[in-house]
Amino acid sequence: MRSEALLLYFTLLHFAGAGFPEDSEPISISHGNYTRQYPVFVGHKPGRNTTQRHRLDIQLVMVMNRTLYVAARDHIYTVDMDTSHTEEIYFSKKLTWKSRQADVDTCRMKGKHKDECHNFIKVLLKRNEDTLFICGTNAFNPSCRNYKMDTLDYLEEEFSGMARCPYDAKHANVALFAGKMTVINFLLSVLPPGLV
Repeated sequence: MRSEALLLYFTLLHFAGAGFPEDSEPISISHGNYTRQYPVFVGHKPGRNTTQRHRLDIQLVMVMNRTLYVAARDHIYTVDMDTSHTEEIYFSKKLTWKSRQADVDTCRMKGKHKDECHNFIKVLLKRNEDTLFICGTNAFNPSCRNYKMDTLDYLEEEFSGMARCPYDAKHANVALFAGKMTVINFLLSVLPPGLV
């Protein structure tokens, strides 16, 4: 009986090891001194006082039409990919979208830390050839807007980001358009008829 238990133990140990893959090794490792030769995005324009750098809290990085979009806390930055950068990468346009004070106050009343009560941009999609669909956490009250792609001008009324964007900046998410269907349309289409 004891040998059977021991055999079972080693068999389970063998299969448990197969069920948990080992951590993969990095493809390459670069020393810190080597990486200093590459330009870095710091979130400001040339000539700005660099001693007052703000926390970026980058949430999303995406390239569309030779433009790099950097979605962060309260801001979206665009960087022209055709411009060469030597030490620091500067943005060409910046969109500022902060949470309304009422949303920040509600967030704080819910017991959230002040650093959590910002608009962390979590969704940035190309809606069509000239429109960006953007959603942010908006101090734990998600909201979405459409913007003109080339100028980052606000196009229409802000609308609820519920079921389109996470409430919390720490939550991972995936968003996409499938034809004219949005994430919420897709979720509703797969629910049983009695639940819709």
